[in-house]
Amino acid sequence: MDWITEESESDCRTSYPITQRIFDGCTASCDSVVIAHSPVFGRMLFLEGELQSAAADEHIYHETLVHPVMAGARAGARVLVVGGGEGATVREVLKWAPAKVDWVDIDGELVALCAEHLGWAPGVLMNPLVQFYAEDIRQVLPRLGSYDVIILDLPDPDGDTGYLYSEEFWQDIRWHLATGGRMVSHCGPVRPFGNIGDGFQRLWHQFHEGGFYTQMIPSFQSEWGFMIWSSTSPFAGIRHDTILPEYLRVADIDQFDRWSSHSLVWTSALNVADMYRHR
Repeated sequence: MDWITEESESDCRTSYPITQRIFDGCTASCDSVVIAHSPVFGRMLFLEGELQSAAADEHIYHETLVHPVMAGARAGARVLVVGGGEGATVREVLKWAPAKVDWVDIDGELVALCAEHLGWAPGVLMNPLVQFYAEDIRQVLPRLGSYDVIILDLPDPDGDTGYLYSEEFWQDIRWHLATGGRMVSHCGPVRPFGNIGDGFQRLWHQFHEGGFYTQMIPSFQSEWGFMIWSSTSPFAGIRHDTILPEYLRVADIDQFDRWSSHSLVWTSALNVADMYRHR
């Protein structure tokens, strides 16, 4: 039995049993790409030694990222997706019948590898609503218009991420958010004590308003954090008469209620984090 071991910023070390390495190489943008099969989680994608998603529960991550922000958008939304090489983020967006989806991922080779070896989003690249840009987001943004929804499915916002998550990045991204538009990003592994998580701290201190919600992702061995912003109001759940897309496996009305409220332990942790943010 082969093993892949990941050491995360949350001070955890996790080893995944692997029966087959389907691809083990690199792309022009990534020094280490591993697509492997696990008897527990199915096919898994690792970039630079970090797990990105797994067949068994990728739908949990991608539905959690996409549907809260899409549920509050207007019908026929214009959507920008940044990152998300597996294609599954765009797959979930398309369930809302948007007017257009511009998808930007710097690593076109990775997108092709995911389409070939993971197959979680068949046909998204050929969908007439989708325009794919295999370019650096900095180069693409000046050519783009405004969006009702912006979804950031990028590497964890901890450590040295360069332009991504910098003040310049947020200024550039927000310039493309239409009036009444909404934006979401994951913020990596979180926990309701200590510093909660490096990615959480970084995003929490950059924004004064917005909604925070969490979801357990089994293959990530952790509760995962998400932050959502609106140009008009923070995330506060959705109306119970909202018509959700068919064939969702995670995001039903009850789940939206759970995402939009916090347990006592999380309420206490966020109150502490908010005190430090405003010092």
